[in-house]
Amino acid sequence: MLNQSRLLILSGQAGAGTTSAVLGLRESLGGTGIAATAVDGRGHISEIESLVDRTIAAAGLGTMAQELPRVLADFTGLAGVVAVHEAAIRGEAIVWDAGETGDLLRVLAMVNSVGSDVARMLPPLIAMRATRSLSAADRAAWQGILDALGSVRAMLDDDGTRVLLVVLPDDGVEEFLADRIGQLSLMRAACDGIIVNMVPRSGDDWPESWAQPRRHRVERLRGRGMPVVEIAHLTNDAPGETAFRAQAGVVLEIARVPRPLPDSITERDDGGFDLNVHLPGVHPDLVRAGRLGDSFVTQVAGLRRQTALAPVLARCEIHGAGIDGDWLIARFGRNQALWPEAL
Repeated sequence: MLNQSRLLILSGQAGAGTTSAVLGLRESLGGTGIAATAVDGRGHISEIESLVDRTIAAAGLGTMAQELPRVLADFTGLAGVVAVHEAAIRGEAIVWDAGETGDLLRVLAMVNSVGSDVARMLPPLIAMRATRSLSAADRAAWQGILDALGSVRAMLDDDGTRVLLVVLPDDGVEEFLADRIGQLSLMRAACDGIIVNMVPRSGDDWPESWAQPRRHRVERLRGRGMPVVEIAHLTNDAPGETAFRAQAGVVLEIARVPRPLPDSITERDDGGFDLNVHLPGVHPDLVRAGRLGDSFVTQVAGLRRQTALAPVLARCEIHGAGIDGDWLIARFGRNQALWPEAL
């Protein structure tokens, strides 16, 4: 059963009924005596936009440069992160409508890249100028966003967290899930289960030409080996009161899928090294990888993760990368000019 501290994220395709599922789950939790907050991923957007605008003004940059940091205001997931952090402080169980999953995943990528440095959330020139002129209140606001990012990242890593994707059994759903599950894996998360809109059965007065291919897609989703919960939350006028509640217990009991393992380095017999990046469930065709300066960049379905190379690899040259099962293996060879024996 849902622990008081658990963060449950329901996220999926735009228009797939995520908000209906969130509200239904909150109502179901209330019926069992658990106080839950339904967090809308669009909360706090205006506050973040105003903060970005004040930061731009404090930087005193030209018109073109002013547009650079406004990308932050497009992160509805970032606004949701702040709302989740506030709900967690109140000690309530949280049901997060993260909206279209891309917003959430971009936030996770930001968490990985900014660390604890406020300035790195903005382009360097803007950050350098703005930090000298921002008010103490606005600097505190930026720090508050960083604190919220760290808090939610920790909640996502917690064993009590579940990540569920809400999808429609329409054409393209398998490709959508391949992209999102791969991106979650890249961000050290995973999809624990799928909530799919229930397809009418034969004889329910729905055209079979429409229903039959959707039923087949649901069966293929079940074949992925993860829980699939069918809920008629798009064909009911009050899904929070009826359709979702009937299946809420199934959703709450979904087991947590193991998260990706940390990167590791192995030395080969030829003196080179392999960087092993765990990407379970990722389709090989979606993966790109390479070196950028002293960083290793991994890309899955258009989402990028950049990590600093360990010193031993920073003194090497990359000789290629490929997928072996659930692992991306990047091969590095020693740059002899940079190794002590070459001096």
